[in-house]
Amino acid sequence: MRSLNSFGLLALGLMACTEETVITEFTYGGGQPGAALAEGGEIRHENVRLLGYPEMTWIQVYQYTGPSAMLNAPFAAPKDKGMGVYGPCADLRDPTTAPWPAKPIAGATFLDLPKVALTGPGITGTLNVVKTDPPNTVGNSTSRLYDFTYGGGQPGDPNGFNSTLTAAQSTPGGEYTLDIGKKDKDGNATPMTYNVPPAYTTPLGIGGADVVMIPNNADLEYSWTPPANDFGADMKTHNKKTWFNFTFFSDPTAAFPPQFICFPDDPAMGHQFIPAAVISALPAGGLIVHATLTHFMESREAAPGEQRRFDLVGIYCNISAFQKQ
Repeated sequence: MRSLNSFGLLALGLMACTEETVITEFTYGGGQPGAALAEGGEIRHENVRLLGYPEMTWIQVYQYTGPSAMLNAPFAAPKDKGMGVYGPCADLRDPTTAPWPAKPIAGATFLDLPKVALTGPGITGTLNVVKTDPPNTVGNSTSRLYDFTYGGGQPGDPNGFNSTLTAAQSTPGGEYTLDIGKKDKDGNATPMTYNVPPAYTTPLGIGGADVVMIPNNADLEYSWTPPANDFGADMKTHNKKTWFNFTFFSDPTAAFPPQFICFPDDPAMGHQFIPAAVISALPAGGLIVHATLTHFMESREAAPGEQRRFDLVGIYCNISAFQKQ
């Protein structure tokens, strides 16, 4: 098992090898405009397969300011650089120590935006992502609560904004452009571009209607064929097309649903090992998510003279129920 010490290094490995390339010196978010700033909002744009239902699109946008840069949540990192009892998995069960994007947002002032305009594949003209009324307070695929969002809605809500979207509006591999009418570090209210990750076939049938049966008190190991990744011309740059793979476990019945997030030991080859200690710690049943995520950290003005991080998140998301046996 590799020794890994951050979300980016964890997701890619300190050295990820294929037949043609060797990727080294990779820094998660290196050089991105908002990487060193406090959190301040995001777009979460997802192409989703949920419990065997038809493919769908989830989109939510929000921005906030706050009293302190301490609103930042760290990125997920397993203890002991992945060599601890939970191996390549991070324990998310304590909301006071949970990482981004599971850690609750506290003390934030959510902001009205001049506009939330989205363009890209599957969208005719411009999609105006509206502020929800009544306010949407739940995340597309996070346990966070929000004062309000633009778009979003409880998964499966027939009256939510997401129910008005088509699967084509989150085309895998597609590039999208978001304009919230806010200024960047240079004082320009420029639109922001990002990518939804490419498609792939999930392991264990995750995303389908069948319950994923997991042997209790035993290691879980599985493989899949990942799509090609993009690390820039120098093969070591985290850019807007770079994706990161993870497996996420959730207990929807718990007061704080997140359980564990696990990262592949070899993402280039598509291989995941989850130690028995994680499986034993899980509830008898819940949700299992297998997904890839693109994440680019922009900077946008949240208050006069205050720039905060604005996360551009695209997700190819697959969700099934699991049960231990």
